[in-house]
Amino acid sequence: MKIRSVLPHVLLGIVIASPATAQEWLLNANDSHFYMQTAKANAVIETHRFTGLDGSVNANGDATVKIDLTSVASGIDVRDVRMRFLLFETYKFPSATVTSKLDMGKLNVLASTARINYALDLTVDLHGIKREIKAPVTVTRVSDKAVSVATAAPIIVSADEFGLAAGVGKLSEAVGGTPIVTAASITFDLLFETGEKIPAIEAARAEAAKRKNEVETAAITPEACETRFSVISTTGAIFFRTGSAELTHDSDPLLASVADIANRCPSVRVQVTGHTDNVGNRDANQALSLQRAKSVANFLTQRGMAASRIDTQGFGDSRPVVPNDVEANRAKNRRIEFKVLAK
Repeated sequence: MKIRSVLPHVLLGIVIASPATAQEWLLNANDSHFYMQTAKANAVIETHRFTGLDGSVNANGDATVKIDLTSVASGIDVRDVRMRFLLFETYKFPSATVTSKLDMGKLNVLASTARINYALDLTVDLHGIKREIKAPVTVTRVSDKAVSVATAAPIIVSADEFGLAAGVGKLSEAVGGTPIVTAASITFDLLFETGEKIPAIEAARAEAAKRKNEVETAAITPEACETRFSVISTTGAIFFRTGSAELTHDSDPLLASVADIANRCPSVRVQVTGHTDNVGNRDANQALSLQRAKSVANFLTQRGMAASRIDTQGFGDSRPVVPNDVEANRAKNRRIEFKVLAK
């Protein structure tokens, strides 16, 4: 449906020339940007860009933006892997979704001016938790067929609000206990387009999906595999029934990622080691730790990994990562670790 030759009213990507000409606008991901900044050691600022974006605004003013959390990119592989597995837990929560119901009346002024400030009421669905957030934005009419929406000020998001505080703690442990601020600032500049731009955006979406699939199925170098297994070993997301080597289904999402990574590293063998706390008989703990390592190995072989590529060992309580003095520490010592071995 074409836009008639009148100046439309624009609202975050909606053009309304009349009820008969209202139409959908799509996010141009190639010309949009979404950033998260975090701080550690009281002074070091790290910037993370999310390259996987998608979104639209329909004729009723319903706006949706989806952020692919697996696309987090800082330029440093190990940092990105930690963000995915330790903070966002993308093996369970691969994306975040932001929605808003737009007040058309408030932004009709865009029909006669190029830029206005506007307070968006957002619903953010992140890490399995939904929260309402107010976001001051600047809406700019780039043309009758393009509009940008950019943060007027950074949006501060607390890790506690979205159940991410434990992940921040794991990130801190991964960098030697360096303190990390439990809040992040979000900035974005999103471009929405309509009319004859839509076919090009849809083609770009298809190409992006193809590239993502290629990246996610391509072989991984042994060094990259080692990085991923090292990080996964600290997630604490592999669970067994108490006193048993039986895996619970809560372990499935992470172990599915382990299997995927292992199958994309065909040139290496993988060592799976089990560890326990110091509660109970030492010989029993050693036997249990080996049985648990074998349970994980069985899961991997069921997902296509050759058994000949897996080495299993159990160390019982002989290699604690922290003192077994409190339950929280004992839980950290009850773990499965992965290591790359030369074939």
